[in-house]
Amino acid sequence: MVQINSEFSVRGHRRQLLLGGLLLVLSLVCVAMTIMFVFVNNSANRRVEDIRQQYRTISDRREARVAELTSQLVALQKKLDGLPDRTANKTADKVKQVVTEDAPPESTH
Repeated sequence: MVQINSEFSVRGHRRQLLLGGLLLVLSLVCVAMTIMFVFVNNSANRRVEDIRQQYRTISDRREARVAELTSQLVALQKKLDGLPDRTANKTADKVKQVVTEDAPPESTH
């Protein structure tokens, strides 16, 4: 009988098996890294979306507060515009009268 499997062909097959196993392991590492990347990216996107939602809520509250303060300011401005200009002059005249009445008389030497 003739032996077909020589030492050379066994080594060749062994190299091919080792190379195939190495490539299989590298492929599995790539698949695992891809899965990890997708998972981390997904959770990061969720966190970013949560932060954006929080800032939208804060912004909406701020805009509501600004609108409320604006309406209060408009109401106060209307009240101020409704006051006659003479009211301020009358108040100043009353203050001057009180000050001059409370002042001690000036002595002449």
